[in-house]
Amino acid sequence: ANSGSPDIDIIVELQSGWNLIGLPLDVENSSYLNLFPMAVQGSLYGFNGTYTPESDLTPGTGYWLRFSDSGSTTITGSTISSLTVSLSQGWNLVSGISEAVDVNSISDPDEIIVPGSLYGFTGTYEGASQLTPGQGYWLRTTAVGNITISSGAAARTIDPFIDRTKEANVLSFNGSELYFGVSVQEEELLSYQLPPKPPVGSFDVRFSDDMKMAESAGTIDIMNNTDRLTISYTIKIDAGERMRWVLTSESGRNYFLEGLGKIIIPSVETIILKREPVVPITFALYQNFPNPFNPITVLRYDLPDQAYVTLSIYDMLGREITQLANTTQEAGHRSVQWD
Repeated sequence: ANSGSPDIDIIVELQSGWNLIGLPLDVENSSYLNLFPMAVQGSLYGFNGTYTPESDLTPGTGYWLRFSDSGSTTITGSTISSLTVSLSQGWNLVSGISEAVDVNSISDPDEIIVPGSLYGFTGTYEGASQLTPGQGYWLRTTAVGNITISSGAAARTIDPFIDRTKEANVLSFNGSELYFGVSVQEEELLSYQLPPKPPVGSFDVRFSDDMKMAESAGTIDIMNNTDRLTISYTIKIDAGERMRWVLTSESGRNYFLEGLGKIIIPSVETIILKREPVVPITFALYQNFPNPFNPITVLRYDLPDQAYVTLSIYDMLGREITQLANTTQEAGHRSVQWD
């Protein structure tokens, strides 16, 4: 602490319910009730693999703290212009210094920070690009190591991270977004993983493997604090020919996703996203194509339900020449080749 420096004030904006907070100044008394007198007693939690109750705040560390009402608090203390923070492998709760710092200007000599993994909390998790004084953040690492957060550090210009959510389909749950329809390379998967769930009483939505992105299917876990759920969707990538995107709620109701739209459903804990074949409404056998043909033609037919299918070719005299199908088949659009 540079004891000679004059004290400054930092105002921290707070929302009702849970907040991610940090201590952006050197202070004499770092007890949470001294710094945040409006906080709910006994609600300060740090993280070391699990949430652990705490009573004092350390600069560089992030914490959960609960408030009954929204408002702001003023913290007075001496400036912190640089902090070296020790991180464990995986998710860490961190906080910054006395001024805003761009995530790209954090000194990361061993390159342990996972690109795109800084998250703040504003009622739901939100990707962040800078550390704001007094706020707490999740940050993901690939290994144990130290990072240094300091003022005036130059931002790294090369960000190798290409955000694949930009071209993906979007599902927005009460404003919290998940993505699907594009594939992600193995080495980029960590950039699409969400931090540990917030404490009970918050809203959270994620695929069941803690991802915010799925290629074509997944179970979605919802931690809800409201009695209804508004799901908006934007479909940029269609499911493919004769396929469709579908959400299935706990009650078994299906919602088909096309274009832009909105669904309002009662609160649920899980909902399933999948890409499935469009099932025909009635049985139909179509004209073979090409016709006339030499040497191959294709016969297409629609099965509305799973059924036992026999498909035989007869000549003009009614003699069976060949049997193209003789098996139980799933509902859907089917085709068979005759050579």
